[in-house]
Amino acid sequence: MQVIHSELTHKISKAKSLLIIDHPFFGTAVSKLPIIITDNVPTAAMAPNGQMYINPDFAEPLSVSEMQFLLAHEALHYMLCHATRRKHRDPHAWNIAADKVINDTLVDAKVGTPIQGGIYEDDARNCAAEELYDENDIGKPVGGIGSDVGEAVGEDGQALDDSKIRELESEAKISAIQSAKAAKSVGKLPSSLERLVDELVNVSTPWHQILERFMQAKVKNDISWRRPNRRFIGRNIYLPGADYTPTMGTVVIGVDTSGSIGNDELAMFGGHINRILETCTPERVVVVFCHTQVCRVDDYTPEDFPISLATTKTGGTAFEPVFDYIDDNDIDPEVVVYLTDGYGDQSEFTSTHETIWLTTHSEAFDWGTVIKYEGE
Repeated sequence: MQVIHSELTHKISKAKSLLIIDHPFFGTAVSKLPIIITDNVPTAAMAPNGQMYINPDFAEPLSVSEMQFLLAHEALHYMLCHATRRKHRDPHAWNIAADKVINDTLVDAKVGTPIQGGIYEDDARNCAAEELYDENDIGKPVGGIGSDVGEAVGEDGQALDDSKIRELESEAKISAIQSAKAAKSVGKLPSSLERLVDELVNVSTPWHQILERFMQAKVKNDISWRRPNRRFIGRNIYLPGADYTPTMGTVVIGVDTSGSIGNDELAMFGGHINRILETCTPERVVVVFCHTQVCRVDDYTPEDFPISLATTKTGGTAFEPVFDYIDDNDIDPEVVVYLTDGYGDQSEFTSTHETIWLTTHSEAFDWGTVIKYEGE
């Protein structure tokens, strides 16, 4: 067993060296990650704190080139924070979605040799795992590296709290930035990886596309030949399967009605919101207008779309009353989208609700996903 570990350690070291030379983005990232050889994982695994685990029985037969692919694969799980982003989603289906993104990225960047039996999908590198997540993948057999996204839990086995998650995600982001700088300094940062890092640092994806990633439920809508029934395909019998329509639960939209928000801005906000609501088909939309306190609440269902956000402007800005209203009224939103110019203080409170701050000016937010809205 010791001989196998010795040979495997040598192979890992050689793969890391080649990554540093040929693919410095991944080489720099991998060189900072502690690697433990253990039988406690079936193939390999990446913990949210950057700890990489490799099963010797799985890894020993791999070539050095395949080992490069494996190490880069796990490093991307870490830098993309796949463990902490899974949240409520099924671990197996989430792993498949994350692997699609990573493997297509590595294939495009020509990193090592793809591991046989892995999950591969063309152009998946241009998507987020949230976009590729499919509940139809629950229980789907996979090969390759397999279920290698670790659970977002601490050493005590308890779920990580929000502050720890933000800390780990910040560390992963720093690792990605430093790795990108190292690769760029020697002219070896592919444009696809440069875009990936840029999106990690500067959320450049249009906010309404990001909101689409919060589509968490799927409802059976009808039968369709686009999705043949998989239970019969193995017997060469093609029958129509269920057609699923993505949908959302409740969405809360906080609207800053302070004097600095103009009607033109509100109109543009409303246009984007209506487009995404038509796409996501949420069960309920609660629009909470607020300045220093909640001044109006509108409750919508899909039958009420399109909606209008025109409202009377007032003075100052406070964000906390919107979140107090959500909790006081026992609303359980899939996501909270707060439309604001950003000139308010949210450092004195926090929320467990997934929050997107869509800001037209200030980006000084301590938590949540911050999207800078530049207009059209």
